[in-house]
Amino acid sequence: MELTGLRLLALEDEYLIGLELERIAEECGAKSIHLVSAIDELTIWIDSKAECDIAILEVQARRVSSLPLASILQQRGVPIVFATAYDQQRDGVDGFTGTPVVVKPYGKNEIMKAVTSILGSSEPTRVRQTCLM
Repeated sequence: MELTGLRLLALEDEYLIGLELERIAEECGAKSIHLVSAIDELTIWIDSKAECDIAILEVQARRVSSLPLASILQQRGVPIVFATAYDQQRDGVDGFTGTPVVVKPYGKNEIMKAVTSILGSSEPTRVRQTCLM
């Protein structure tokens, strides 16, 4: 079960969900996981010019939108998966056509399908099918 060499950036303000996301990423072989719980932490990370292969971002963390920062990451070529507690965003987030959304609570299957979807053919060896169980 691998996400071979994947460097993951995640914004999740719910502690237990963040821990579960870390567990899923580690189980699937992510190279590194940088978990932040607030928009200001994400801003500092982005300003540091650190690199990641994919970002899983909560649409709203502590009632603050992550969308402006998601736009910056996309401009840098970082694939994004959104996570949300709001069912009405299940079919997408305005301004981010084609960006997968997972609705909380989510499990390994939902996250891995979204990651596979966004990485698509550009990173075919990163996500192995054995992680989709």
